Amino acid sequence: MLSLTRKYLMNSKNVDKSAYVWNTFAAMLNSFQTTLILLIITRMGNDYDGGVFTIAYAIGNLMMTIGKYGMRNFQATDVNEKYSYKEYIVSRYISSIIMIISTAAYILVCIFVNNYPTDKCIVVISVCAVKFVEAVEDILHGRMQQKGRLDVAGKILGIRLFIYIMVYIVMYIVTGDLVLTSVVAFVITTLLAIIFNTSVYREFSAKEKKYEASNVKKLMITCFPLAACTFLIMYIANAPKYSIDAVLDEKAQTCFNIIFMPVFVISLLSNFIFQPMLFKVASVWQEKKIREFKKIIVRQTFIILGLTIIIALGGFLLGIPVLSAVFSVNLKSYRTELVILILGGGMLALINFENMIITTIRYQRFLIWGYLIVAVISYIFGNRVVRNYGVLGISVFYSILVTLLAIGFFILMRWSVVRITKKDLKEE
Repeated sequence: MLSLTRKYLMNSKNVDKSAYVWNTFAAMLNSFQTTLILLIITRMGNDYDGGVFTIAYAIGNLMMTIGKYGMRNFQATDVNEKYSYKEYIVSRYISSIIMIISTAAYILVCIFVNNYPTDKCIVVISVCAVKFVEAVEDILHGRMQQKGRLDVAGKILGIRLFIYIMVYIVMYIVTGDLVLTSVVAFVITTLLAIIFNTSVYREFSAKEKKYEASNVKKLMITCFPLAACTFLIMYIANAPKYSIDAVLDEKAQTCFNIIFMPVFVISLLSNFIFQPMLFKVASVWQEKKIREFKKIIVRQTFIILGLTIIIALGGFLLGIPVLSAVFSVNLKSYRTELVILILGGGMLALINFENMIITTIRYQRFLIWGYLIVAVISYIFGNRVVRNYGVLGISVFYSILVTLLAIGFFILMRWSVVRITKKDLKEE
């Protein structure tokens, strides 16, 4: 079975085309899985299950950033393999353990501070466990990308996500039990991850069996700003959900998450779209093709801004009627909030791109300060904004924060490129 699986995953007539197709497929599934599952829950279940599911995914994605440790972009752009694959693996062991401890601590806080009922805790734990599996396999997928075989990683992730989503949807329709559905879906996706990744592991394993502990330490320190940034930006992206979970009821959480869905979809989708660009961008920068590098930045920035405006117009004209009909929830009073959140989602996509560029030129240590400031502001004022101004208030508050952050990172990105370029000219 493993040999047949390996043959299917490794055989691609056109590696680049296959990488694009499968990565896009996986990106779409990863971006829309919450939407698809929430759609079924709202139509077949109730507002309570919808609210529990969405906050569970918000927490799961936050915990996953700890497991992944912001290392994927760094690993994929490590063209000269400064750190060995074994050292990347050991670093993932460490970050995965930290993820488990953090999840356990978060659950305890939810039980004793937020008074989470048992069923809600089980769903949150199950979703976090799924994200743990994704974090563990990501280090192998980063190796595949580093070796020019993003197509294999795309196949594994795409097929596994598709089956996971189908299992979740079918199980909930048949049983109507969110707890049982979440647990069964976790077990199946774990088995699939083991089978798929084990079948191709040897193809990408390194010859060296030893590793330098000092290098692992350096790698963890080097990527800490990236880990902190990914954690903070995930917190920022979901901060409105946490505030609503603390102040309002599950019905408000469900309604907000439906209109917030385009924001998170834009953010996740942009991350996957940028993934295939990483190696090219890193190569252009390493070869000191500054003019081409700047063209990539300008072109991609305008594409993001243009798409944001188009999507916002579409959201204003059709968003509420479509979302209301699809999710079978009355959202007529949320038109303004939807448009504002879509604009904020565009800024979040721009931030993801700026993060990639700044990481490529190795100025990632400066990113953390912008994320930290915005996260602290969200944490301090988020609940108060929801309590005083409701969903509209938190929508405006969130969108203003991410817009200011996108502007700040654009300035940092431009300053970094100019500074390094001038330094290179002086050395020549």
